[in-house]
Amino acid sequence: MTVATAVRVRHGRTGRIGRTPLAERTGWEVLTALLAGAAAFLAGTDFTLARGLTVGGLMGAALAPVWIREASRYRGAALGGVLLLACFVSAVALATWRSATHPPTEAGVVFELIPVVSAALCVGALLWAQRVLSPGVVVCLYALGSFMTATMGSRFAEEPWRFGFAMPSTMLLLGACLLIRRRPRKRLLADMTALGVLTAVTALSGARSMSAFLIMTAILLLWQHRPRTAKRTTSALLSLVLVGALGLGLYRALEGAALDGYLGQSAQERTQEQTQAAGSLILGGRPEIGATVALMLHEPLGYGAGVMATSTDMQVAKQGMSVLGYDPDNGYVEHYMFGTRIEVHSLIGDLWIWFGLAGLVLSGWLLWLATIYLGRSMAHRTGTALGIFLALQLGWNLFFGPIISSLPPLTLALGVFLLQRKEADQAPPMPPRPQLPRRQGQHGQRARRRYLAAGPQRA
Repeated sequence: MTVATAVRVRHGRTGRIGRTPLAERTGWEVLTALLAGAAAFLAGTDFTLARGLTVGGLMGAALAPVWIREASRYRGAALGGVLLLACFVSAVALATWRSATHPPTEAGVVFELIPVVSAALCVGALLWAQRVLSPGVVVCLYALGSFMTATMGSRFAEEPWRFGFAMPSTMLLLGACLLIRRRPRKRLLADMTALGVLTAVTALSGARSMSAFLIMTAILLLWQHRPRTAKRTTSALLSLVLVGALGLGLYRALEGAALDGYLGQSAQERTQEQTQAAGSLILGGRPEIGATVALMLHEPLGYGAGVMATSTDMQVAKQGMSVLGYDPDNGYVEHYMFGTRIEVHSLIGDLWIWFGLAGLVLSGWLLWLATIYLGRSMAHRTGTALGIFLALQLGWNLFFGPIISSLPPLTLALGVFLLQRKEADQAPPMPPRPQLPRRQGQHGQRARRRYLAAGPQRA
């Protein structure tokens, strides 16, 4: 990047020395680009300042006057903001209501919600950063930030790739492929190469679900390059049916591969244990589903943030897990699920626990975003490998991922989905070529240039 410097010239007869307007605009562009890059990088890190407030969240809060107006360009951002505000109100109301019967957590209501607030601030900063920089650069910076804190996970030493480097590496490689904008074939080749390498390493590490997502991403990416014979509406429906059928087929295939030991001894032992416990790999691997359903039937309105479970709640959860064949009397329920807060190991369940019915509505909106991205992007042939992977990952986390560990990929996914929806709305009905056309890429560069050239008054 060429860093512009102020150019001093003499004006007219007075001979006064000043800066040319072009030089001032260029300096503003550099400063804005540096701020956007720093925001994207810090959003990817997980450095916590205090009580769940991350450095990226603090940066997002400082840039809020800039990105709030910019985020309004994305229709989904306004709806998401309204839903999130409704969730916060519901969380406080439920916690106040439950305070008579349920003890508070050590952190309390406000500090329990700060990680969610930090993630929301990072989403806004990412949306604005993609306005200043290209989406590929923003994703790469976000991934580099994730690498900085990848070793801080509690289970990193157990399996470094699976619990540390897998997600940052996936985001970095697929984000780097986004930088190839004018040559669709080279971009497809780069995507498939990256997905192949990531799949091989991830499968050898024993990460079954992520291996399935990477394989599905590769197949769906190739599906976008099928012969153009179907109408858009039919194609979107067929694409979603394909996703479901492909997921079921891969689930069966990976379950058999794990049982046969192709994914390593650790994965083989876990698969055998989980399959024998509940007769199903999913139900045996995620017995918290039984606890979630039992708690929803027990307290349909939810619990609120910053609330501990009672002994009655624990008993109800254990009974729900026992129905699936899981033995809950091993300390897992007392220490993990109800040790410091109520945690049921799924985004839908955790959002319902914290925010009640408003959390269920928010979960439905997130599921709709992931579904509509897959259907529309493949129908328009504009889906990216990163977007498809994040959509599949979000769909999995909604049912099987705990809220805290799901927030980083969710933050990046919202930035990709909301931007993609805006581009899809502006796209012509049937693009002449698969992948992002050259004209669109040039249009995006000109739009970013016009935005920056408007100067500080735009902020």
